Amino acid sequence: MRNALGLLVLLSVAAAPADAGDPSPLRLVSAELAPPPFGTISGGIAAFDVSVDAHGVVSRADCVQDLAPYSDLMGAALPAWRFEASRVGNQTVAARALVLGFFRPPSLNFAAPESPRYNRTEAPPEIPWPTSVTVPPYPPNAQGAGLVILEVDVSAEGKVTGARVVTGASAFDASATSTARAWTFRAAQRSGRPVTSRAFLLFAFPGVV
Repeated sequence: MRNALGLLVLLSVAAAPADAGDPSPLRLVSAELAPPPFGTISGGIAAFDVSVDAHGVVSRADCVQDLAPYSDLMGAALPAWRFEASRVGNQTVAARALVLGFFRPPSLNFAAPESPRYNRTEAPPEIPWPTSVTVPPYPPNAQGAGLVILEVDVSAEGKVTGARVVTGASAFDASATSTARAWTFRAAQRSGRPVTSRAFLLFAFPGVV
């Protein structure tokens, strides 16, 4: 049996120059990611600082936290991702986004690390970074694998103030939404001050073994 892993991808709007006004949030148009190699059973977090140009094209993807083989899969896939560009007024502008993959092992129960690595990772201040993460539980009424994408608002205090499902209704929606609302962040910064940001969380639930 293939031990597929879940993926959570987080995209959040980075800061524009202080005198340029408040940028509108990026919106994800299309994204694909290859499955992990057969027999992969590990889990954890891989993350990238992604630059998106004024046309919504990924121009750069710098690894913030690596985790083999997932960071390799993400690094290969990110150049093909497409966005609706951020705007200041009527002008589209370049932006940066955190793309964070949370890979859940396929077993129902597993021990979380006592000292998670993300607590020791120094992410660029222009993008938010999680300070407290919970694992999305596999819903008892669900079967097989599922995918949920949420649009999430992160406040300047690092709290999730809104989480809305943007994919079709499924048995995984409640688990994804409640998990997203439980996360906290070190907020993104603009000109040295914390600012609100928009995030997209993609939860892929593997079939459990």
